[in-house]
Amino acid sequence: MEIDSSNMMQLGRMQQQQAGIRQQSNSLQAKARSGKAAEGSAANTSGKDKLRETCSDFQAIFVKQMLDSMRKTVNKSGLLEGGQAEEIFEDMLYDEYAQSISKNGDIGLDDMLYKQLSRRN
Repeated sequence: MEIDSSNMMQLGRMQQQQAGIRQQSNSLQAKARSGKAAEGSAANTSGKDKLRETCSDFQAIFVKQMLDSMRKTVNKSGLLEGGQAEEIFEDMLYDEYAQSISKNGDIGLDDMLYKQLSRRN
């Protein structure tokens, strides 16, 4: 069995993406916990704002996962191979695309999550 360097690079990128997703997930969980800890009417309003923001963040992560899956289906011609720097730039670019789509698009996932989670509080 021969190990190809491009396969090793892909494995490294996948591990980096998984670590990033875990970090984002932990951050969202921490935000959700801090939103639940809010007390009083002023603090409750702040908690609802935090819940709204957390739901929007989750929607952005969902959109990022969709964009990453879509990006994997595009065949590269090899004409403009930028290496690891290009991969890092593309990943950051798609993060920004996901944030923009989530903020400006009317996907509605964040609203559905907010409605569902705000009923439990």
